[in-house]
Amino acid sequence: MTMRGGSVLKFRSKRDLEERLAFIRLYVKRLKENPDEVFKQQVRLVNSFLASAKSFPLSREEYLKMKGELRRQ
Repeated sequence: MTMRGGSVLKFRSKRDLEERLAFIRLYVKRLKENPDEVFKQQVRLVNSFLASAKSFPLSREEYLKMKGELRRQ
């Protein structure tokens, strides 16, 4: 799967790719079924989550290590 700018998305398995495509299809379906105002509210909510995540005191690695979910590569 190629994105704008020539970047290529890599998936660990075919199942990961299929799940991603299924999510995109579902999201597009919901976009078509709902009025714009519904998604404007969701955009505001997601943006507020992202803003508060920037001030989170732990890095991604520190958080996953604390939860015991850090995968070793």
